[in-house]
Formats: sequence, structure tokens, C-alpha cells
Amino acid sequence: MLPEPAIDEWMSVLTNALTSVFSFRSFRTRLLVFLLALMMPVLLGIYLFVNRENNEYTTDTIDSYLELGADVFDFTREEHKNTLLAITSTMTRDWGFRNAFGTGDPYTIIDAADNILLRSLGAADMMLIAAMDGEVIIDTKTQGFERLEGEWLTLMNEAANSNDGISAAIINVMGVPYQITVIPLFLPTPVAWIFGGFPLDNRFAATVKQSIVSDVSIVEYTFDTGRARINVIASTLQADDQQRLTQQLQLTGMTYTDTQRIILADGEYGTLMRPLYGQPGDELQIVAVIQKSYNENIENLEAFQRVLLQFYLVVIVVSLLAVVWLARSVTRPILDLATRVKRIESGDYGQSLLVAGHDEIGELAKSVNNMASGLAEKEKVRDLLGKVVSHEIAEELLSKTIVLGGEEKIVTVLFADIKGFTSLCENTPPEKVLTLLNSYLSEITAVIEHHHGVVDKYTGDSVMALFGAPLTRNNDAQNAIHTALAIQNAMTTLNQANRAAGLAEIDAGIGVHTGLVVAGNLGSQNRLNYTVIGDSVNLSARLEGLTRKYFVPNIVSDTTRQNAPGFVYRELDLVRVAGKREPVRIYEVVGREGQISNETMQELAIFTRALACYRARLWDEAEALLSELMDAIAPEQRQWCLYNVYFERIGYLRKRTLSDDWDAVFTFDRK
Repeated sequence: MLPEPAIDEWMSVLTNALTSVFSFRSFRTRLLVFLLALMMPVLLGIYLFVNRENNEYTTDTIDSYLELGADVFDFTREEHKNTLLAITSTMTRDWGFRNAFGTGDPYTIIDAADNILLRSLGAADMMLIAAMDGEVIIDTKTQGFERLEGEWLTLMNEAANSNDGISAAIINVMGVPYQITVIPLFLPTPVAWIFGGFPLDNRFAATVKQSIVSDVSIVEYTFDTGRARINVIASTLQADDQQRLTQQLQLTGMTYTDTQRIILADGEYGTLMRPLYGQPGDELQIVAVIQKSYNENIENLEAFQRVLLQFYLVVIVVSLLAVVWLARSVTRPILDLATRVKRIESGDYGQSLLVAGHDEIGELAKSVNNMASGLAEKEKVRDLLGKVVSHEIAEELLSKTIVLGGEEKIVTVLFADIKGFTSLCENTPPEKVLTLLNSYLSEITAVIEHHHGVVDKYTGDSVMALFGAPLTRNNDAQNAIHTALAIQNAMTTLNQANRAAGLAEIDAGIGVHTGLVVAGNLGSQNRLNYTVIGDSVNLSARLEGLTRKYFVPNIVSDTTRQNAPGFVYRELDLVRVAGKREPVRIYEVVGREGQISNETMQELAIFTRALACYRARLWDEAEALLSELMDAIAPEQRQWCLYNVYFERIGYLRKRTLSDDWDAVFTFDRK
């Protein structure tokens, strides 16, 4: 038999696990209590979550209805205004009205105006005609002023100063807000101003309600002697609900995008306001208020809650019945297992336990039987193991352990990426995109390898290349710059071939930076990859992305420029890229020294002076130099050039008050 400590070690694990299950008198009761303790918080949490989401959905739905209703209100008012404009415009061409106006008799003119109002079928409700100097000729509302004054005079002046001589506004006419338009009367020169208007009254509110199936109110808000008063001018609500609206509606401190909740006779309503007259803070304001009831949504929510509670009740009852059945099916096999373990503890390894099924209990029974067989086998070999002089076994390594890690190196990282590749994929068949991408990657790879670079990875249309890892050369930065220029030349050749093949032309953006990285094996014991990681890699990728911001084919860092002499560079900016705190001076590689034309060198010199003026806040001098540069560019390309970037930036900075320590660093907060 096994030594007593060995058997105790096996038995203690199993007996403790099994006897812990029977720490209570009834396993069935424990399982029921456990199920309820598990299910109730979950079901309660689900109920509260669903209830909260439904409430939010109800609120969002009402808000969307209110916003739609407000938009329809604005649209209806605009349509009425356009109709009003058409009616007043017909007066300037109506032969009868023109003759009536020519008589100079106010009674004849007002009869002609009333005739046109009658023919408008309610689209216009009032008419006022004033001379060009503001003297009132006729007023169908007889408001009692002989010359235009206040808002009427302001509206006339706005029309006089407009290009088309037309203006519109909402004016309070005898306590009712009117939508007023004004146009000049030509005979054939301007001789008078024609004001036409329609009221935003109950009829207008009812018209809007038919379109949005929501109540509409026009309210007047006055603030006088420290007290705020709200008066309903027009509304589709009942009189008592209008009173409730005035008592609960809040205008002070609210914006026109805020939804308010008010209680009316038949329940809770959501309200949204639209400005009609006056500005926040004025003593008189007139606003339109859209009201939508929550009742229908609340009724649906309550019905859903009842169904959900009924479903939960059914789930709990079914679960309890299932637990009772499960407890009975589990209890007997576990009791048999406990009996079997006790026999093994006493040294009886025979009589394998038979448990039907392939569930966890069946697997446990199989494990107990295997344990008994193992203990029996170990008992047989105990004597043989006892005869071994030494229990130490020499280990032999059949394979070497993979070592993950790397070393710090100065490496120049180059990123090249197709500009506008996403839009290219949307407008090009997939097979042509694949052909185009393969040609591009093949060409780029050949250029990189020709200049002693290593392609680290392809990411879609992006290529990451290393110069200085794993093999270091003295001129790695120069090789990277040669590669950048060669890629630009290769794009020209590739686009010629693409045009001949009927493929789209492409343009590549290139970013280059030299810095400290960690180079080595990255991955797992079973799969690894040689690559470089570090902040320098991220900066190189950011520089490639900036080529789209500055409309240049390449951008290199100041560190790379210092390590790659023999080239002509143009300083672009001092920037702080996304994810970095320290600014980086960036350049464009123009070409090799001695191979740049005089015209290009002059252009670079002018831009250098413009950049210096920009940094010195000499905005006029900088704009003059930039204008000189942009004159040499085709008009259709000026918007998408480096010089226009600074034009727009200077225009922005002119409007701002810069601090004395402004350092001209431009920060990009996005990749």
C-alpha cells in the first residue's frame, strides 16, 4: 500500500471538496437559495437597466418630435412669408392698384389694398403703404401713426440697404405678432414702400398643429419692474391648459434647445421654444412653444413593464422547478462518489464507480476511477522506486529556449502612404484597387531595398521602412532621404503606367525621422517578429500624416536633416504633433544640392522670408510675400498649397490676441 502521508494527501483534497458541498442539511435548499440569490440581483438589474433605457428612449423620442415640430413651425412660417411676399409683389404689377395709387387718394388706395387682401384668401391680413421718406399713406390696421417709427422704420431701412430692396421681420401689431415683409413700389422708379403681413394667431397655430400633431402656442414674455409675466397670444391648448403653461414655462436662463417638462390637464408634456420676436434680456419677447404629450409613450412603457414582470415571474418559476429536478439528479451521484472516496481512503482501490452521463459528475466519477487505478499502479511500483539509490533525474535540453527582447539603436524610420486611398477604394473596382496597390507596393519596396533600407511591415497602403536596423551604416539618414526623393520620382513613372492602363493616379505622402528605438524580437515563444518600437516610430508616422496638412510630398524632422547633408531643405513649420509635448521643427526635402533650379531657389528664399515675418508677427509683410508666391501657381491649385495654409493661419491669428511669449508653435491634437 501507499505510505499513509501519500494517501492522506489524495484523500484530503477530495473529501474536503465533497464534504464542503454537504455543509448544509439539504443540498436542494442550498441550490434553490443560491439560484434566487444569483437571479434576483441579475433580474432586478436588467429590469432597472431596461426601464432606464426605455425612459431615455421616451425622452429622446419626445425631444425628436419637438425638434421636428419646431422645424415644421419654422418651415410653415417661412412658406407663409414667401406667399406673403408673392402677394405684395403682385401689387407692384397690378394695373388696378397702380392706377389707384396714381390717384393719390388714400381712400381709393385703401380700397385697392383691401381688394388684394381679399383675393389673397387669408394669406395676408394687413397692408401698410408708406412714402419713401417714411410718411404713412394707408394702414389697413389703422395703428394711428402718421410716419413710420420704431420697428417699422428699422425694417424700411433694412430693405433700403439690402441688395434686392426686400426685408422681413416679426412686428408686434396691436398686441399680436405679425410676420411682415416690405418691398418697394416702382412707377417705374421707387415711389413707396409696401408692407404686408399675416398674424401668428390661433388660425396659424391650428395650421401648424395639423402638420406636426403637436400643440402650438405663441406666448409673450414681458419683464417690467422686476417681475416677469407670460401671456398666451395664440394657442391650440384649452383655456385652463394655457393658464398652466404660463405658470410653468421658464424663459429666463433657458436656451432654445432646452426641453422643458410641464404638467397639463391630461398629463406631462415636453415643450420646446422657437424665438419669434426680441432677444434674450429684452423687456419684450415673443416665442413659439411646441408641446408634445408623454402619455402615449408612458402607456407603452407601462405595458412593457407589465409584460417584463410577467416574463420574470415565469422565468423564476421555471428555474425553481428546474433546480429541484437538477438537485435530485445531482444528489444521488454525489453520495455514491462520497462512498467511493471513503473506500479509497481505506485502501480499497477496486470496484469502479459507474455513473451514467458525460456531464461534470460523470467526468468526476471517471477521474475518481482513474485516481484509484493510479494509486493501485503506484502501489505496485513502490518497491521498485524504493530500490533506486538516487531520486535525482538528469534533464536534457532537446531545444533552445527562444529569447525575446532587443537593443537600443539610432534608426531612421520612413513611412510612405497613399494619399486619399480610402476615397480611391470607394470609386474604383476592387480588382483595380488590388492591381494598383500591388504595383505601388512593388515599386516602393524596390526603391527602399535599392537604397539599403529594410521593409518592416505593410499596413494596407502604408509602408514602414528602417534604415539602420538590423544592419547599421554610416549614411542611414542620407539613404532614407535618397529613398524619399526616389519614391516621388517613382510615383511619376508609376502614374504614367497607370494612365496607360486606365488606372487611377496616386500620390504618396512620406514622413522621415531619425531617433532612438528599441530593435529586436517581439512576440511570443512560438511566433515572433523583428521590428522596432519607440517614440521615434510614432513621430515618423505623424510626420507622414502632416504631408496632407501642408500639401507637400514629404516631411522630415530636424534630426534627420542634420544627419543627412547634401540636400536642399525647406523649413515648413515648428509643430507639436499629437501625443508629444516637445515641438519639432519640420522640413521638406526639395532635392539634391546642385540640382535645384534658380527659380526654385528664389521661391525657397521668398518663403523663408515669409516664414520669418510670420514668426515675427509681421502679418502684412508675410501676406505680401505669400501672395507673390501664390501668383505663380495656377488658380485652381492655390487652395491646396503650402502658402494658402499660412494665409489662412495668419487670417486666424489676426483675430486673436497673442501672448507676449507666443512661440509660433502649431499644435496638432489629432493624428
